[in-house]
Amino acid sequence: MKPELAIHARVVSVNLDGKTAIYIHGGGSGGNHTMLLRPAKWMIEKGMFSKVILPDRRGEGLSTPLTKKQTIKGHALDMKHLLDVLGIQEKVTVLGLSYGGPIALTLAHLDHRIDEVILMASSPSLEEAKGLSGFLYKHNLLDPIIKVFYKLNLGKEKQKYPDFEAVYDLKSEKEIMKLFVKAMKSTDKKMYESLMFQNASTLDKENSSISQNITLSIPIYQVIGDQDEIWETDLFPYKERFPNMTSAKIVGANHKGSLLRASEFYEALLNIYRKTE
Repeated sequence: MKPELAIHARVVSVNLDGKTAIYIHGGGSGGNHTMLLRPAKWMIEKGMFSKVILPDRRGEGLSTPLTKKQTIKGHALDMKHLLDVLGIQEKVTVLGLSYGGPIALTLAHLDHRIDEVILMASSPSLEEAKGLSGFLYKHNLLDPIIKVFYKLNLGKEKQKYPDFEAVYDLKSEKEIMKLFVKAMKSTDKKMYESLMFQNASTLDKENSSISQNITLSIPIYQVIGDQDEIWETDLFPYKERFPNMTSAKIVGANHKGSLLRASEFYEALLNIYRKTE
């Protein structure tokens, strides 16, 4: 791995000779691998994988802070370096939650070890963003709102590594927001610049989709809410580029449905995954 880069990762495994996976978490605002720990354990229990690698993306958690905007391809190369350092030689499934999805697709394009992709509450592009989130995104209004949010909350409480596993016990989007605000209050003020770069990367319209030259013939599985306000739900433009793609729509679920209705999302994944094995 590059000497200037440190990617913090946790490996969840059982003593079985099964499939290896890497699960990449979503966008900014202080996320880290802990929001994927419970789903990783569940997928292992269901026999989908015997080992799941859970990294903190660059700029998040305990990984190296960002000093400039990071592209989707840059994040994918970080994940490739991580697999190299871990000595992974076998075939690997890459999963991506939200913004982790296009990173997963790009990693599959760059790394011959990846033989299937799973997109959770994600797609190749977020250009479809609609509703209030879409309005703010399309009119470049999210960045100043995020800046004020960080200024008001960063470093207000004792610094600690945020644990987001409890997000799956919450009942509303309001409770999710409270959890993330608490995480920000426990985050060092020194992370302000890195968090701003992270959000600027995510909100950059030139960095909102995978590269047009990416085509994949490997299996791709997608589970997404049919009311997702962030990611494209109509995959027609990608059908020729991803001919081996299977999708499941969760009726009435928006973007945060992958957290608040997680059991539906992962049961749907298990269903389409086993049907095509």
